[in-house]
Amino acid sequence: MNKVAEFLRPYKAIYKRCLSYFTKNWDLENFPIEYRKQEMSDLTGTHLTMYPWEARIINWFWMNGDGHSKEEAYKNLEERFKKHVSKGREIPRPGTRMTLTFASSDKIEHLDEETVEFFRIVFNMDYHGMFISDESSIYDFCWSDELIEEKAKIINQHYGIEINKIEGLRIADILGRIKEGTGIA
Repeated sequence: MNKVAEFLRPYKAIYKRCLSYFTKNWDLENFPIEYRKQEMSDLTGTHLTMYPWEARIINWFWMNGDGHSKEEAYKNLEERFKKHVSKGREIPRPGTRMTLTFASSDKIEHLDEETVEFFRIVFNMDYHGMFISDESSIYDFCWSDELIEEKAKIINQHYGIEINKIEGLRIADILGRIKEGTGIA
C-alpha cells in the first residue's frame, strides 16, 4: 500500500462513520474500502492460492475479498459481506473497528493431554506456546501437500488413524478420534 493511501485511511474511516449516522441499514457502500495490490509469491507445490488484488473494509481487516482485478476483489468482498449479514452476525458502525472474536477452544481444552503429545510428536512443537482453537487445522501448520502427507503418515504410524477423511483436517476432530480409538501410544 502506498503512503498516500495509508495516510488517508483514518480520514476515510471518519468520513464514512459520520455519514453512517444518516443511514439506518448499512450496505457495503456505507463502509470505507481500500484496495491493495499484493506482491505475488510463488506458491507452487502448496495448497494455497494467491491473488494480485485485495479489497477490504478499513478497520475490519478480516472482511476482505481477493481477485485477479480490483473489480473481482470487490465482488468477492461483497459476497463475503452479504454472507456475513445473512447469518445475522454483528456489523460494526461504518468506520469503527470490528473486534476480533476467537473461535471456540472448548474441544481442544478437553483434550489437553492428547494435544500436548500430538504437537510434540507430529509437529515437534510445544502446544502451550500457542493458541489452538477448535477450528485450527493441519493446514495451519503445513504449507504443501507433501508436508500434509508427511504429517498424515506420522499420525497413522503413531496413532493408527487415517486423517484424510476428517473434514478440514481439524486438529480437534483428529484428537477426538485419537482419544476415542487408540489413545496416546
